Amino acid sequence: NLYKLLRSHLSSETYIKIVRNKVLVDIQGNDILFQIFTGNILQRNASEEAPFLEFIQRVCSERKDDDGKPMAIRPGCGGFGIRNFLTLFLSIEVSKAMSQLEVALEAKDFKAQEIAERRVNILTRQLDESNPVLTQISDAMTAESDASNAAKAATCEKEKKRLLAEAEEWKKKKLDGNRVLQELSDRYKAMMKEVREEEEENKKKE
Repeated sequence: NLYKLLRSHLSSETYIKIVRNKVLVDIQGNDILFQIFTGNILQRNASEEAPFLEFIQRVCSERKDDDGKPMAIRPGCGGFGIRNFLTLFLSIEVSKAMSQLEVALEAKDFKAQEIAERRVNILTRQLDESNPVLTQISDAMTAESDASNAAKAATCEKEKKRLLAEAEEWKKKKLDGNRVLQELSDRYKAMMKEVREEEEENKKKE
């Protein structure tokens, strides 16, 4: 999935560094965002919740133009990646569910094990289904912005109208992606509600 996301944006050497250091990556157009987290800090007891630090670095792709020169850098490298909020949340939830599964396995609580496995599967499927939609939205946002900026710089009225129409088409694709993402979210939210209700019933029986 990471290789499909990065496509030809980075060299193989940079790709290997990302994998080895477990860096989260987001792509928007030709711009890249790196994200990594520390472990818990200011934690007195292992059982207590604690804050952590998040480090973000915006870089531009290593692509070159037709003349072999590095592609131009845009201000802010395209802005913050829209994928990160959802993927971070789902990744954290998957980690929690995996921890619950380990506890259930150690306790030989087969019902709790079944519930935890369902939670992991649901969250993983949501993550897998959401990623291509988020890519569609991200690419549409970039294309819409590029077309709008090109329209502002256009000196020919005919070309300006064409670019504005193109920007409008990309805007529609972005909105379509948002609609699909919301439908996905609602569907998986309903699944998770069923799991939580089953979990509550299981606790009452204990």
